[in-house]
Amino acid sequence: MDALGANSERNAAAAAGVDRRKREKQSDRSRAGATAESDAETASSPMDMRKMFTWCIAVYFFLMTAFIVPIACASTFVLLLPLIVVSRPLFLRLENRLCQFVNDHWVATSAFCGLQVVESGDDVSALANSRVLYLANHLGLVDHFVIMNSLHNKGRVPGSWMWVIYNIWKYTPLGVMWTSHGNFFVNGGPNKKEKLLETFRKHLSDYFWSWNYGWVVMYPEGSRLFMIRDSAARFAEKNGLAPLRHCAYPRTGAAHAVMQVCAPSSDDRSIARSAGGSPIEYIVDATLGYPKGCVVDIGSAMMGEWPLDTSKIGLHYKIHKVKPEWADEEKLKDFLYERYKEKDELLDKYYRTGEFPGERRNVQVSTWTIVASQVFWSALYYAHYYLWIQPLCSYCFAAITGFLF
Repeated sequence: MDALGANSERNAAAAAGVDRRKREKQSDRSRAGATAESDAETASSPMDMRKMFTWCIAVYFFLMTAFIVPIACASTFVLLLPLIVVSRPLFLRLENRLCQFVNDHWVATSAFCGLQVVESGDDVSALANSRVLYLANHLGLVDHFVIMNSLHNKGRVPGSWMWVIYNIWKYTPLGVMWTSHGNFFVNGGPNKKEKLLETFRKHLSDYFWSWNYGWVVMYPEGSRLFMIRDSAARFAEKNGLAPLRHCAYPRTGAAHAVMQVCAPSSDDRSIARSAGGSPIEYIVDATLGYPKGCVVDIGSAMMGEWPLDTSKIGLHYKIHKVKPEWADEEKLKDFLYERYKEKDELLDKYYRTGEFPGERRNVQVSTWTIVASQVFWSALYYAHYYLWIQPLCSYCFAAITGFLF
């Protein structure tokens, strides 16, 4: 009996020891799990805070770009407009400076996104005071920021350029601002082509010299490449042209309209064909390239999320002296088609090597440009807000509530 009792006690003690070890292991695992969760929370917390901060700043720049700056700019333009009767040169100088500040804001937005533009090829700074037709391939919405970033430090260019823009933006605050500056809106469709081009020619004749524009900027392909890739391939096949992989053959209508009105006269190269003033002397062929062909969307760029973890965008320039014969559309078409074949080869090499040929020039954006543009537009908007926006909103609200109740 004593032996049996002793055995029972030993078995009970062993069982208790096993249970204790199990509880200790479970406790260790619980502590380890808690520690891991704590470490994960500690590691993710700064990341979440950074992402939240980035999101807040992105919302700020979106509201500034889409609403605040356009409203302040268009309102200021209206206030300045009577000055044109007193002194057109003074009005144009102030309006151009206003446009320059708009561009500075876009440059500040691109700097926040981390955009880095690397130029190569010909240096277009030498053409800052010349009249130029600027033709760029179109890959994504970020293209606008790339061009504005590249040209922001090229003298009077950002204050005195005329953009040819697709009219999807026309009836937005951005569209109102661009209209006030004299940019021209296009709407696609073969049925409207001739009427549209005639309107564009008249727009150039009426405003290009009287408003002292310098550069005309357009995307002659018509739209972003991913949207027209299939139709561009059908166009090339239909016309017996070599297929292009990285760009599309340009639509020459708008560029030809510019040449018809603004190209040098064949009799006197110092005046334009329309005799409106000094002619457009150069065509700048601009080739934009994203690393490996991965085009970032605007939302990802605003959040600093760039494909391949690089925000360096290549921009290659080639300058061509305008020839009077390009007023003939067929000759202009031949010239541009050859340029776009070269552009396709340039892009193919860029996507393989990450570099365009020629000396590389990094576009620098000063802190002063970023800060000054934000202070300027914030102050200007609040001035308009207290001058007329708030009183108008209060009046409309009172009128509506009085009518309803």
